[in-house]
Amino acid sequence: MARYLESQLDFIFFFYGLAFMLLGALCLAFARRLDDDHRPLIRLTGLFGCVHGASEWLDMSALLAGDASEFLLARGVLMTASFVLLAEAGRQGLQSRGLPVPGPWIFIPVLLVIVAVGVLDGVWSAKAVARYLLAAPGAIAVGFALYSLRADYPESGRWLMAAVAAGFIGYGLAAGVIVAPAPFWPADIVNQENFQRLTGVPIQLVRGLLAVMLAALAWTAWGRRVMQTLDYPGYSRHLKRQFIGVLTSLLGVLLLGWVLTNYLGEIHRQDTESEVAGDAVLLVGSVEREIAIADALVKVLANSPSVQPLLGKGRSGGPEAMRELLDLEVGALRPVRASIVDRSGNVVLSSNSAAKGWLGQSNLSAVGWFVQAIEGRAAREFRVDAPERLRTYLTAYPIRSAEDTIEGVAVLEVSLEDLAATMTRFDQAFFVLDRNGVVIITNRSDEFLRTLWPRPDLPLLRLAEQLSEPQRPTMLPREVFGGGWMDFGGRRSYVLRQRIADTQASLVVAAPVRGIMASRLLGIFITLQVAIAVLFYFFGLDSGVRDRLQRQLHEELQLRSRDLARQAATDALTGLFNRMTFNERLDSELARSERSGQVFSLIIFDIDYFKEVNDVYGHPMGDQVLIRLSQTVAASVRRSDLLVRWGGEEFALLLADTDAQAAYETAKKLRLLVSHTIFEQVGTVTASFGVAQVLPGDNAETLVARADNALYRAKLNGRNRVELSLSVVDPLELSPTL
Repeated sequence: MARYLESQLDFIFFFYGLAFMLLGALCLAFARRLDDDHRPLIRLTGLFGCVHGASEWLDMSALLAGDASEFLLARGVLMTASFVLLAEAGRQGLQSRGLPVPGPWIFIPVLLVIVAVGVLDGVWSAKAVARYLLAAPGAIAVGFALYSLRADYPESGRWLMAAVAAGFIGYGLAAGVIVAPAPFWPADIVNQENFQRLTGVPIQLVRGLLAVMLAALAWTAWGRRVMQTLDYPGYSRHLKRQFIGVLTSLLGVLLLGWVLTNYLGEIHRQDTESEVAGDAVLLVGSVEREIAIADALVKVLANSPSVQPLLGKGRSGGPEAMRELLDLEVGALRPVRASIVDRSGNVVLSSNSAAKGWLGQSNLSAVGWFVQAIEGRAAREFRVDAPERLRTYLTAYPIRSAEDTIEGVAVLEVSLEDLAATMTRFDQAFFVLDRNGVVIITNRSDEFLRTLWPRPDLPLLRLAEQLSEPQRPTMLPREVFGGGWMDFGGRRSYVLRQRIADTQASLVVAAPVRGIMASRLLGIFITLQVAIAVLFYFFGLDSGVRDRLQRQLHEELQLRSRDLARQAATDALTGLFNRMTFNERLDSELARSERSGQVFSLIIFDIDYFKEVNDVYGHPMGDQVLIRLSQTVAASVRRSDLLVRWGGEEFALLLADTDAQAAYETAKKLRLLVSHTIFEQVGTVTASFGVAQVLPGDNAETLVARADNALYRAKLNGRNRVELSLSVVDPLELSPTL
């Protein structure tokens, strides 16, 4: 958890600074409403919040983009300025309560002490002293001043002032006592590193949470003051809801922003790890291809028929002939040296005529690679020639007789300088390490012949003496196995180590987190944009609440107007649309049909013998039949269709995009539905239906007349039936059939 929270310091600094800026804005807004002795205290506290929030965002920028001495100094100056404002707020607050305090001159010696410490011991020590001399006493003084104000508030608000005071005192302890490590007491004991080691929580997170609490409490106090000043109906209730809503929104924005920031950083982290792994494979492959050639040639040399006679008793040929043999076998490789060594460790043949021995050793029986090869194993190692700093690769292979006994060793040592020159063109930082962890090939020239991590197990490895290299700090605190994210040379990086096949050498690739931080910065920027939108809503609270109340009244009037309009457009008994709505929809469908040629149909139906229902069961029961039938039919038609009460027991159904045949089938289904519906006390009723499709040249009157005529024909033909309108109405066809 501690390591995870440490990886989230950028986002912690972000919401830490955001909370202080919110606190500052609230205090400044609050101060504008005050006209008493408390105004300087609140205004200076607000200025402190804004400046200190900006200071924390600069710390976040240093964490994301990297730091520099000038930037560190600027951040130290801004942080000190914010604490001066905080201390002055506390001084004026205590002074307004009648307590004896020194004047503003007190800041002159305090600042001189801070500057002197900075000159003598660096910016970090100066920042620690600024926290001791300004932040701690200033925040505690503000807390006591606010606590003394609780008597000026009603009983319900005193707990609030006490909570704000406690928050500032707590911040004074977290920000003014627990400081960055410094080489003096108590900063060498009570500091951020020991606090995190003890609790597992960065002190910046504690400070940020205290800042959030102070902002929320200040907001509550500000809201109470506004509620007392503005006495609107429902204003207090509305303001409480708004407080909860905005606070919840801000917390939600921060949580989602945290998730988004981690998500974007994780995407780039995976991309970086994949890219580094690919680079490592490419670089290791380049080295392995180079040494594979030497390994193959030394095997050829060891197995050459011309080599065996050189190790026997009957050796023949002079030095020149032997050198010609080596040139013949491995001349294409142009080695630094190629040699044949017998079982006793004596060099019997060497391509280097100037040195029959090996680096001043006439006998190699105790040399590691020779011992390994004479035991029957291939020996490989990377070497650096100290005087010339020549990087070479040595490979040795046993020479076997016809009886498969080892008679000697063939050895090649080839230069790696051409390979190193080619590899240095690679952009990503990489380091080829020998078996001792010394950098022998790299594209960072300053790191050549440097150990990347401490090697206490190799006390004899003294680079200053052996390789004429000065001792320098290691790049890594510990040896790397595999890959992981760690500090590499002072920068957060992804470091991957990969072994070079069949050797004790390895490759280390390091990629800084700049791209990941850029991705996380995008998440923080998006979070900031959303948070600003919420904060703008808060800063417009004073006028926005009243505007919202007015809008609420306006909406209520609109709602009433819509209710009246709905009542005017619907039938009071059944709840269906009335004839006025039907006429508007019919005109619209006619116009659409004329434009596009799309057909639609109209069904008019009424209840058969409805007068008898009213006469037998009474009008209230007749009304219940109308209501039940309306609900039943409405539930069985499409949402795009319009069902209206035409009048009395008569209804109309307008079917969009429906021809006569489909409308006729719909009417038949509705007829059956009505006839099978059981009505309370009444039992069953039937209905007659008339159907008409719109025709070219139709208007509202002609279409309705044709549907009405079809209904009339259904009545004449016995009721409880469906009739389809004829295109031409003949009066004889309307008479009953005999």
